[in-house]
Amino acid sequence: MQTTLKTRKETYRTALLKKRQELLLSARSEPEALATNVQSPDMVDFAVQSVEQDLTAVTANLRTRLLKEVEGALKRVSQGTYGICEGCGEEISPNRLKALPWARYCIPCQEMRSRN
Repeated sequence: MQTTLKTRKETYRTALLKKRQELLLSARSEPEALATNVQSPDMVDFAVQSVEQDLTAVTANLRTRLLKEVEGALKRVSQGTYGICEGCGEEISPNRLKALPWARYCIPCQEMRSRN
């Protein structure tokens, strides 16, 4: 039983490391897009460039937040607290962790947090 839990946590750790690498690689192209000067005599081009830059900024923000969640999950793995709900202290279901390896809360606690 203990071996199964250890194997499962190693699987989650591997998934988290893969996700972290994916996020870091995709973030490398953002500085160029954000640094682009939005200037154009054509109003349509200007509007399109502005929207693209705004979308890039929002995407970068979301990616940064997700990267922090992944890093936090990796820290919990190393501390031995991974898979334990930060709200109620109960075990987070394996199905939830499989779908969202960086989950910090079990489904009932996450639903309660979402409502508040």
